[in-house]
Amino acid sequence: MQAVIDWIVEIITTTPPWVVYLLVWALVYLESAALVGLVLPGETALLTGGVAAAVGDTSIGVLIAGACVAAISGDATGFTLGRHFGPRMLESRLGRRIGAERWDKVAHAVQHRGIPAVIAARWVGYVRTLTPFVAGMSRMAVKLYLTANVIGGLIWVIAVGMIGYLVGAAVGARLLLYGGLIVGAAVLVYVGIAWWRNRNALSSGDAQ
Repeated sequence: MQAVIDWIVEIITTTPPWVVYLLVWALVYLESAALVGLVLPGETALLTGGVAAAVGDTSIGVLIAGACVAAISGDATGFTLGRHFGPRMLESRLGRRIGAERWDKVAHAVQHRGIPAVIAARWVGYVRTLTPFVAGMSRMAVKLYLTANVIGGLIWVIAVGMIGYLVGAAVGARLLLYGGLIVGAAVLVYVGIAWWRNRNALSSGDAQ
């Protein structure tokens, strides 16, 4: 385990800054532009980039500036796609897998709360990924959406990036990795117990 931790720390501290920039910016952009956020949330990339800036040669200023552009551009792309291809997207295989309930929840928030909903969506997992498409499908005014997109994007990127940077500077990559492994193990145990209980409940129901 120690060897693995040392190996990961070495990767974080020795990765060239330009690689960190490109990876973080690409993931932040694709999160909403191509629904990548359903698999890999943008916070993960931003937090990791912030830690890399704290313990390596990556510039936190350059990282955040580029991530702001990526986040705003990604959501603008998602908005445009939703505006032109919304119905097809809902009927696609991926759209059906996401589920009508999720689409409806996001649509309700966008239609009833407008700008505040778009800004707040940045902080809620899959909602952040779906909101640009839903706003486009809902024919939300372009000026209103762009205003909310810029405000929400700037606040989200700066806050998340700086959290990663400050925590990385205070704790260090090694302790963060240990903490991440502990949390990951706890999540796996929780999921395993939930699956086991659900399986037993289904078995009991079938038996009756």
